[in-house]
Amino acid sequence: MAASILSHVVSDLCIGKPAVRVLPPSTPIAAALATLRAGADPFVFVDAAPPDAKKAAALSVVKVSVAEILCYVCGDGGNLGDPAAALRRPVSVLTAVVGDHGVTRRVDPQTSLLDAIDALLANNSHSLLVPLHARARKKHHHASAGYCVLTQQDIVRHLFGSISLFAPVAALSVASLGLVRRDDAHAVHVDDDALDAIPLLQRSIGHGTAVAVVADDDALVGEICPGVLGSCDDVESVSAAFAALSAGDAMTYIDCYFSPPEFLLRSIRAELTDKGLHAMCDLMDAAYTTDVAALSSSSTSSDEECLPLAPARRARKMSSGSFRWRSTEDVAACHAGSSLVAVMAQALAHRVGHVWVVDELTGALVGVVSCADVLAVLRDHLRPECYADDL
Repeated sequence: MAASILSHVVSDLCIGKPAVRVLPPSTPIAAALATLRAGADPFVFVDAAPPDAKKAAALSVVKVSVAEILCYVCGDGGNLGDPAAALRRPVSVLTAVVGDHGVTRRVDPQTSLLDAIDALLANNSHSLLVPLHARARKKHHHASAGYCVLTQQDIVRHLFGSISLFAPVAALSVASLGLVRRDDAHAVHVDDDALDAIPLLQRSIGHGTAVAVVADDDALVGEICPGVLGSCDDVESVSAAFAALSAGDAMTYIDCYFSPPEFLLRSIRAELTDKGLHAMCDLMDAAYTTDVAALSSSSTSSDEECLPLAPARRARKMSSGSFRWRSTEDVAACHAGSSLVAVMAQALAHRVGHVWVVDELTGALVGVVSCADVLAVLRDHLRPECYADDL
């Protein structure tokens, strides 16, 4: 049974995957953000290899998403005071903040599936960089086009296709398997300042999870998820929302990001003004004016009164990777008694690397199950002593 799984190499899981975009470390953050806006996936990669390293042998990149840029802008008072200057800085300042958890290392296409899992778990990494087939590389003219990214979720999805081979482990509860982590369940109250979620968001990115938003009695009501933020292509306005609103209202803004109500925009502007964050308010208004002006130029005089009060946004982008748009309230949640297979199904259905664990009676947040821990359990099940009889 396990022989079929053990025979796979990482290139088998990369069929049809698009090439990733690797940016030089000198790229301005604003340019990296423009690349994110233009692409289908909510992340880009920044070359993190030493200058004297041989590119083919030592390629190492750091994954950067809208969430990291948001944390950079909102996590520093100086950046909040002058966000335009923050976005002009090189993206290398982000890679320094992201640290080792964002590093994506290169592996050979013939690396076995088990060795790939071991590499992910040993390095506490969320993804691996895999060279594309030589024929695919010939279609592109820059070196970065020769690689695709393989995530923890990709491997979990692949193993889920053979979940019956993991009996009886797959039927055991996540609590009995020791997968419910309480210390990694980062949470803020709905009435807390949204800025209080920023340091927690930075930690959750490193853990491959999100920030839970809870009400009284710790009842889970939603989350601030890096994958959801990836669909918000205007970091300036989202940063303004976090600087001005409560965690619950920031969730509302993210959910109605493509058409925020005018009362919410007024509230953001008023709060930014009260806090003296005039530059951020001007930056948000500039984006609003640009969008409305673009609509006005394409409108006739008869329909000018129909212009929206909120900035126009392009349609929500669907990702070719492991993410898609979803609501901040559309969270993956289970109970401590839920089976491993049920939790895997939840994570894959929501396309996230975590599932919240809540009390079955009260709905209170009690912990989180991460994709990395699920992979560790499945990897243990594939050790030689577990499948020797099948080979």
